[in-house]
Amino acid sequence: MNCLFIYSLENKLPIDLIYMNDAGELTYRAVIIRKITVEGILTFDIGKQQLRSFKRANILSAAKQRRKRGVNYA
Repeated sequence: MNCLFIYSLENKLPIDLIYMNDAGELTYRAVIIRKITVEGILTFDIGKQQLRSFKRANILSAAKQRRKRGVNYA
């Protein structure tokens, strides 16, 4: 996952995260990494349009985005 975090940080491209919060709920987030620390990461959450922090221990999965978001033309 560290490689993906560095990829997003350097290229300012979004990645997809699956995250479990402290209540045990799973969430999907599309984020751009802003800062990497030992305990977690600081990100810009594309869906919520705000800065969010995530604990490394609670990140279950990270991947490059597969689909492009935007308008599809016929």
